Amino acid sequence: PDGMYFLESGSAVVLDRDGEQINVLREGQYFGEYAVLAGQRRLSTVRSLGRTVVFRLGNEDMMAVLQRHPDLYGELMKRVYGQVSGKHSQLTALSRMQRGILQDPENRKPISRRRLLIQYGILAAFFAACAAFVPRHSAAPVFLLPLALMLVHVLLTRRTVESLVVSGMLAALLIHRSSLSVSYTDELIKTLSDPGNAFTIIVMALMGGVVTLIEASGAVTAFKKLVSHKIRSKRQTKLAMLGILLVTAIDDCLNLLCAATSLRTASDEQRLPREDSALLLSFLPTTLCSFFPVSLWGIFVVSAINAGAAGRGFELFCGAIPFNFFSIITAAAMLAFCFDALPRTKKLAAAKKRAESGGNLWPDGSERYLVRDEDEIWGKLINLLLPVVVLGVTSLALRSLAAGSIELDSACGLVATVVFMFFLYCAQGIMSPESFFENLISGMQSMVLPILLYVLTMCFSAMLDQQAMGALLSDLTELLVPLAKYIPAMLFLMFTLLTTALGSSWAMYVIGFPIAIRTAMFMEISVPLCVGAICAAGIAGEKNCLFTSDGLTVGNAIGCDPRAVLGVRLPYSLAFTILSLLFYAAAGMILI
Repeated sequence: PDGMYFLESGSAVVLDRDGEQINVLREGQYFGEYAVLAGQRRLSTVRSLGRTVVFRLGNEDMMAVLQRHPDLYGELMKRVYGQVSGKHSQLTALSRMQRGILQDPENRKPISRRRLLIQYGILAAFFAACAAFVPRHSAAPVFLLPLALMLVHVLLTRRTVESLVVSGMLAALLIHRSSLSVSYTDELIKTLSDPGNAFTIIVMALMGGVVTLIEASGAVTAFKKLVSHKIRSKRQTKLAMLGILLVTAIDDCLNLLCAATSLRTASDEQRLPREDSALLLSFLPTTLCSFFPVSLWGIFVVSAINAGAAGRGFELFCGAIPFNFFSIITAAAMLAFCFDALPRTKKLAAAKKRAESGGNLWPDGSERYLVRDEDEIWGKLINLLLPVVVLGVTSLALRSLAAGSIELDSACGLVATVVFMFFLYCAQGIMSPESFFENLISGMQSMVLPILLYVLTMCFSAMLDQQAMGALLSDLTELLVPLAKYIPAMLFLMFTLLTTALGSSWAMYVIGFPIAIRTAMFMEISVPLCVGAICAAGIAGEKNCLFTSDGLTVGNAIGCDPRAVLGVRLPYSLAFTILSLLFYAAAGMILI
């Protein structure tokens, strides 16, 4: 190494040891720093694409600069460590930060002072009008005001958390007619003091810790070693992707990371276009997790179901699995896609033709998302599979043995799993006890946003109940009795559209399950069927939404333009949604 290079203009390609292109660098990026810091030979070759201008910072000058600026040295070492360790920190951070939270790119831009005053001035005026003109003990459906505010606010701002806070404050104001901050704080404390909500918060935090510990152990790379010499065709590559996603379906971010990491090289060797991987990884992670009550998705949904049917969350979740038609249809379609039995859209057909003709495996615009070839720590498969097995067994067995009947307790299972992982990882020397707990705490911290979303939504839902939402639902269901057989289809359609508008299924579930369960009980129709309709609506709504983080996360994982990911997914998600709607209509006519 003779120094570190900075691209002033033009672009360059990064080639691996075999001369294969693995990345594209643009102006403003740099390369060559690892070899200087490590005192080793270059890990890859960087070749100019046409005319370029670069600045070179020689070895001695580079070290002199870093000695004068230790903060730069620290940041550079973090970047080098992130590349060499194979932790894929960018993808992991994206997945954690955006899990269940709508984050529109436009919201990253600062808001002007004029717009700030107008937007929140209108909100303040609306709050004042509601407090002045809505009677304190009105028999009217007052809960519609905060509910409508939440929907309008999230559609205009694309900010889910803020919309829940604003609408929750309005609901608290209408209930207590006292200080806005005091009344809302009291409702939040009441929500946090509920044992069911405390249970869910603990479980979500521990699940985040378990997932981070698995990632930190290097186990996400274990499948790569397993499949590296066994993949011989595109079909085998896609089936291997399906298998990895299924085995790791305790968390949709974890299984996405495992599948994308393990099969990137095999996919390129078999000339599998990025769009094919994008289709599978857009649909399957959440879809497969929706069949398992001990997955993070399942734990959240079981808790949301408990809000409408206390104590029956696990029972109704399992009973609703056969009626989660969107997930069933999606899983069947993706299996058919693995065997080339699913009709290809024009974009998928064009991608296949491009790859077979020797063109790029990725669509235009994907260069900035191409992942660098990194030296990786080979993880052990047992460090991933054993914790998953222990989690499933202990979640079902520990509480069942104590109660004498079959009960699911994911909190007990997660505590037992964390203890098991401590001895498993520390005994192998993968982590010290100190680093184990650092990773555990880091994972728990990564769940702050999802936990916040859960608490805010549960608080909001409880306040809607205080405003006689249940009584109105009872009156409405009496009017809808003649349409009883259409209720499952109506619930699926209504809450799919709501999720599409919110951009987040997690916020919808806490509102949707109580409504669906009460409607089913009032009208004496199948509760599992209605619960299955809500489960399916959340997944369908996210897959049809144009502004979720799904496309960006998958694009970063496989090296593909997020717009191409969205373009590949949408035609199929719309088709699966329409087909699911027909299934719910048919199920209503048969079962009701």
